[in-house]
This record gives sequence, C-alpha cells and structure tokens, in this order.
Amino acid sequence: MADIQLYHFPASPPCRSVRMTAKALGVPIELKHLDFMNKEHLSPEFLQINPDHIVPTIIDGDFTLWESRAIMRYLVGKYGGEDNSLYPRDLQKRAEVDRLLDYDLGVFYRAMLETLMLPVRTRNTPTKEQQEQVAKAFDRIDTLLKDKKFLTGDNITIADFAMVVGFGAEFLFQRDMSSYPSAMAWYKRMQELPYYQEVNQQFFDYVEKLKKLSGQAS
Repeated sequence: MADIQLYHFPASPPCRSVRMTAKALGVPIELKHLDFMNKEHLSPEFLQINPDHIVPTIIDGDFTLWESRAIMRYLVGKYGGEDNSLYPRDLQKRAEVDRLLDYDLGVFYRAMLETLMLPVRTRNTPTKEQQEQVAKAFDRIDTLLKDKKFLTGDNITIADFAMVVGFGAEFLFQRDMSSYPSAMAWYKRMQELPYYQEVNQQFFDYVEKLKKLSGQAS
C-alpha cells in the first residue's frame, strides 16, 4: 500500500482527526508539514494542489481531497474493509455518525474554536454569551454519552475522532469539568488509545507556547 500524503499543520484539530482515523485503520501516512506562520499554505506549489489552501489535504495516488470529515469517510471507505464500525455501512448507524459530524462542524467545534482556542492567539477575552455556548456544547456531549462508551454506542467511530480534537480544548475552559462526568469518562477512554498522545501532544504544546507568548502562562 503506497503512503497517502497528508498536508497538515500539527496542532490543527481537523488534521489530528484525520491522523487518528489513519492510525485506527493502519493506513500509512506521509506527513507534509505546512508552516502557516511562514504562509507555506499560500505557496504557488500548494495552491496548485489545493486552490482553497486549507489543511488537511490528502493526495492518494492521482486523487486529491480536502475537508477533514470527507477525508475520514474516504479513508474508511477505501481502507476499512467490508464492515468497518468506524463508519458503518448500515444506513441508520451511518446516519447517526453523519448527524454527529454535522453537529460538530456547525456547533461543537465552532464553539471550541471561537471561545477557547482562538482567544489564546488573539488575546481576546470570551464574552459571557460565548462561555455559555461552550457550557451548552459540553453539556450536549455529556448527554449524548449517557450509558455509552462512545458517541454512538459501544464502538468508536469517526465522529469520536472529529469531536475529541475539539473537546481537548477543555483545559482552557474556566469552569469545573466535573459537571460533565460522562463526557470526561469518554475523553479519558479516547486518551487511552495507543495513538492519541502521538497525534495530539503537539496541539497542547502549541497552546502552551501561545500562552507564554501572550503572558497567560502560570
């Protein structure tokens, strides 16, 4: 199996969800790091590959694809075998995963990004309304996980990969996360995956670096 090329920024949540999917499938990935600080994603070379100049972007032979959720679906479809629980073939089970991916894209990840992640870089203080949106999002995840190991049941899916990379910003939330016991138990299970630390540590390192630069570090 030829390696898929993945153009990525290591701290990017969508890039990390794709990498976790590839790890779970055992699909070799050749990482192509783009330095966003030096605007490598705007280089003529990358623009020829992806005119939208975003990551993650994959090249699989003569096929190029971007948008993380589309990439995760593609990887499972091509490399997951006949019946892979990461993205089930059963129509109703797959619809559950798709619903969560849509919720993540439209609500959950947006709340994490705008209220917890971006303010570290921009040095802005989230508004009370933004904080409430984050609390509501965490509460929704907690409700989803009542009596479940993973977001749709006993089996991990790409919805778990998509949402855990945003949920990882919980350490930036200035409230007591013990209010979300089911969500935190799920997060711990996700952290215990053999590839979680390898894929995600650079995000935490990056945030700590930004906090030091902005004078927020303790």
